[in-house]
Amino acid sequence: MNKKLFGLGFVVLALAGSVFYSPSCLGKVLLEKNNDLPLTVFNITFRAGSADDPQARQGLANLTARLVREGGVKALGDLPALTRPELEKVLFPLAADISVSVNKEQTSFSVMATAENGDRVFALLRQVLQAPALDPVEFKRIKEETKLSLTQKWPQQDQEELGKAALERVMYGPAHPYSHVVEGTLAGVEATTIEDVKEFAAKLYTKQRLTVGVTGVIGGDLEAAVKVFNDSLPEGESAKATLPAAPAHTARTLTLVKGDFEGTGVHLGHPTSLTRASADFPAMFLANNAYGKHRDFVGRLMRIVREIRSMNYGTYSYIEEFPNGGRYLSEQTQVARSQQAFTVWGRPTTAENGCFLLRLLARETTKLANEGITEEEFKRVQKYLIGNIPITAAGIEKRLGISIDSEFYGVTGDYLANLQAKVSELTHEQVNAAIKKYVQPESLQMVVVTKDTDAFSKEISSDKCEITYKDGVEVPAEISEEDKKIAVYDVGVEAAQIKVVPAASLFE
Repeated sequence: MNKKLFGLGFVVLALAGSVFYSPSCLGKVLLEKNNDLPLTVFNITFRAGSADDPQARQGLANLTARLVREGGVKALGDLPALTRPELEKVLFPLAADISVSVNKEQTSFSVMATAENGDRVFALLRQVLQAPALDPVEFKRIKEETKLSLTQKWPQQDQEELGKAALERVMYGPAHPYSHVVEGTLAGVEATTIEDVKEFAAKLYTKQRLTVGVTGVIGGDLEAAVKVFNDSLPEGESAKATLPAAPAHTARTLTLVKGDFEGTGVHLGHPTSLTRASADFPAMFLANNAYGKHRDFVGRLMRIVREIRSMNYGTYSYIEEFPNGGRYLSEQTQVARSQQAFTVWGRPTTAENGCFLLRLLARETTKLANEGITEEEFKRVQKYLIGNIPITAAGIEKRLGISIDSEFYGVTGDYLANLQAKVSELTHEQVNAAIKKYVQPESLQMVVVTKDTDAFSKEISSDKCEITYKDGVEVPAEISEEDKKIAVYDVGVEAAQIKVVPAASLFE
């Protein structure tokens, strides 16, 4: 790899293999020259997201980002004013698509360009961010689309993400900034005005919250443009959102979300103090992969739920936020959070097996906390991760995103190389000690999305709920014996304590 790192006369902040620079410690810039491919990738991330939504304006961060991207641009220097359709016509022959993602604490505008078009594409990206037109007609359209998502997509069309959203609300409580989805609430979106958008952008799209990332082919003119990108941005009043502490749960709860779905989905978890900056992160990273690696049979849960019992498409666990897990095979970037949770996601099973699935997952998570992972699991997954970690960031855009996230967490050096090295040095005892510290089965908050909440409530409150196998399936004797234990496992919640909520109420 022909990589040349270069300074801009700024202060070096972080990252071996890449370099962060900051004029007066504001407007952090990451530049990495890489001439292996004739491409240039831009990623401009503000440490601002739905956690910054004001009360009664839930959804403002998302509306702001979308309107900045989709509301046309004013004239900037030699660049003419353009409506949204006109901007798309300019971008199309450049094979460039400026995408925007909004999450709890990050909003990212990114685009890939061919090297020959890099300067022009960056100029257009600058125009979008520094001279947004914020067309009122486009704002009205975006509001209506968002309201449609909150009234139809979330409560009616996506059972899996609905369950995750409900679990977030239960884990953090309705007053916490994490409790609402990025799109906000119906009332919050309805109340938001274009003046709110202008105020949000002026307050939070600032130097203190900015990280500019560029990688690939970077010529002299582009280098100069990147260097002065943030000159027109206000300094800003704060560097990040102010968040209350996550609730400390001392008992299990069970919330049933009533939705018109044929299957039954199960979610459970609790907040933790673990982030990528924690010393225990590598140990819990290994533990989580051994227990429930996303979309992979490396994890124990996929083996016992899908492979052995064929109950659903997949069951996974997480130590970091993983939005839209049904669409993505690997972790996304720019979804960093200063507060994380340990969660388990059981994708929908048949309604008749929903009760059994909840008992199985609650029992297995308790077993994980009490017994840890086995020596065989530890050795197998450690070996797997040593080989797998370096290839989790295939593509220069993914590596750039990881570097920006490292700046968010204050992690220095090459994140993947350091994680690989630390995982290789772990012992079985260290991993199981981390599990005991961060997996708290007595604090599990449980959410079930199902159509017949009354039937589920009665079944989970009964002494037993057995698994139903399809006709003709032969179950080994040892699995049948284990099924009997699972069927009578007490999830630890009395019938009177079970809460039932309509799906639509979570987004009002």
